[in-house]
Amino acid sequence: MEQPDVIGRRIGAGIIDLGIVVVIVLLVGGIVGNDAAPDAPNSARFGTLDRLGILVLVFAYYFVTETVWAQTLGKRALGIRVVRVDGARPGAGAIAVRTLLRAIDGLFFYLVALIAVFATGPRRQRLGDLAAKTRVVGVDEPVDERPAAAPPPSDDDVISQIMR
Repeated sequence: MEQPDVIGRRIGAGIIDLGIVVVIVLLVGGIVGNDAAPDAPNSARFGTLDRLGILVLVFAYYFVTETVWAQTLGKRALGIRVVRVDGARPGAGAIAVRTLLRAIDGLFFYLVALIAVFATGPRRQRLGDLAAKTRVVGVDEPVDERPAAAPPPSDDDVISQIMR
């Protein structure tokens, strides 16, 4: 079954997630921002630890939501999710790789990711997906769960195999 292209929903989800990230930054800025310099630009009101804390919270948003649901809130709203290339649910390690590589994919307003998505053809993977061996699909695409391992043979089966 051919999966419909999710590029439009993926871009829309990215915009929704960006809005959520902006809200996170504004909330943290309102809580920890330095009001001692009222005429300074907002970016100058954050100290190094404030910026590091914001960065950790932003990456945590992507990591936690995709680890728990295999989708961010933006992906959830638009009906897409992250899967491994074999269709199974990705583990925390794969999600961590995807999340860390957002720093590269996000360069030049996600131009790097957009180029990668178009360069990978119908797979539509950004650099984070390529490194993590994941892809983004519609939520209605079935997940290829690996079948449970076959139970070990019983003693009778082993004896009958030996006797043959």
